[in-house]
Amino acid sequence: MSLRQEIRSISADLDAQNLLRHLIEDRFPGETVVTASLMAPSIVVLKMIADINPATPVVFCQRPPVFEESAEYRALIVDKLGLTNTVMNDGRETEVRQGDRDHTERMWVNYRDMPGRSSHLLHLNDTITKYKCWVSAVYHVPPAESVKNRVDVDGRIIQVHPLMRWDKKRIHKFMSEHDLPYHKMAKRTFTYDENPGHGTYPMYHF
Repeated sequence: MSLRQEIRSISADLDAQNLLRHLIEDRFPGETVVTASLMAPSIVVLKMIADINPATPVVFCQRPPVFEESAEYRALIVDKLGLTNTVMNDGRETEVRQGDRDHTERMWVNYRDMPGRSSHLLHLNDTITKYKCWVSAVYHVPPAESVKNRVDVDGRIIQVHPLMRWDKKRIHKFMSEHDLPYHKMAKRTFTYDENPGHGTYPMYHF
């Protein structure tokens, strides 16, 4: 049985919190890294991580320009959860290690003062290859569209998507129960005055 199959078997009946606990405390102590954004699913995962071990390395993935509101929100979350080992990464680590593969996160980058967004592929090779387990929790692309298995392999690294089976209602419930704030720009909208009949344009990604 491969390591991937073994972890899949063990984790089959584990909820997200206990899966993360197994990885961080039992299977890969000191060898687990988390990638995160400022979206609500990421905040849910970070809360779980903080409750297990707040010193777990967390990589906040974000392409410039970084909105002032985003910097403030990130600082608020880090302080509220007591995370002690966080860094920022803009995803420009493009060189792939020999025998490995390109470790990436796909993110949507929004415009500041107009509707619309662009898709960016963040390359995280120098950062990710230091570890044996990667908790992928950026969640800009819904897991249902991009992930086939909650536990998988990405090159030489075990990759885990802890909230693969969570929907928006469950995420909102967790955020409310744990008094976790949302990004203040999470539901901003734009209205074109010259075309009032076209309505508003919600902006949910950061």
